[in-house]
Amino acid sequence: MNKADMICDLSLIWATVKEVFPYFDRLTADWDGLYRSCLERILTIEEEGDFHRLLTEFMEALHDGHTRYIPPEPYRQEKPFVRPEAPSCAVRDGAVTIRLNDFLSDYAPFVRQQLEANRDAALVILDIRNNIGGNTFYAANVAKLFISGVFHGCRKWTQIRKAVDVAGASQIAGYSEDRLRQYIRDGLLTEEDIQEAKKEIGRTKYETYTDSFGAGDHRALYTGPLQLLISGKTMSAAEDFTAMFKSSRRGTLMGTPTFGSTGTPCMIRLRCGGRAQVVSVGYRLLDGTEFIGTGIQPDVYRAWE
Repeated sequence: MNKADMICDLSLIWATVKEVFPYFDRLTADWDGLYRSCLERILTIEEEGDFHRLLTEFMEALHDGHTRYIPPEPYRQEKPFVRPEAPSCAVRDGAVTIRLNDFLSDYAPFVRQQLEANRDAALVILDIRNNIGGNTFYAANVAKLFISGVFHGCRKWTQIRKAVDVAGASQIAGYSEDRLRQYIRDGLLTEEDIQEAKKEIGRTKYETYTDSFGAGDHRALYTGPLQLLISGKTMSAAEDFTAMFKSSRRGTLMGTPTFGSTGTPCMIRLRCGGRAQVVSVGYRLLDGTEFIGTGIQPDVYRAWE
């Protein structure tokens, strides 16, 4: 690689993070300052492996499980991806245990088949302790078999920016305090305008929304007793799935806190042959509870062997 390509890749990551990352209000690092220090380090890099390590460190400063750098194959330390075991079902003493290890495919037909074959089940246990996630749409299709009507999972937010608003905010940010006070007295600005400008400049101006699934006339296939088994290996779309049940108060969550990372990552292809992903959506549970970085808490704590 030449230095120009290295600078282009670093700059593309830096710019993309500024456009889509939803947690600038929590970021402890100076993102622009960190970018500048990495530019200086590039000037001294002689080995390509050092560049990939630099990009890894750069993205790790964001402290988000869905934001990371993936180097090209020769420089990867992680093991190659192996698809988890297929879904399974076991019946014992009137309890039906359905294990789902991912949501990379739509397993709703499989789950429906198990429920229809065991209509007299006294209890259904959904085991997602080792679920690596996948597609939230597929997860919701399974949840619909257990949750009636319209249901929700999380409160979400994402950056919202309009060029003219950015321009106006940049002008306000350059005004002295005396000038701002004068504009307020003259009716040209309000305190709210100033606060909105600070959000615009700080990349914390968000559009907020709540995810929704199901339909008003939808009726779940199974409405009986339900347990959801979770652990620190329950992640991504599996945490969205967990949130649907917790927010709907459907069933009992048993186990240990989930992994604590979900979101819609923006994918970046780089000149160096690696790629990066940057989370674009912030998450809280429906009641406002934070779980990114800490995990969704179970209703009943149970340590798994």
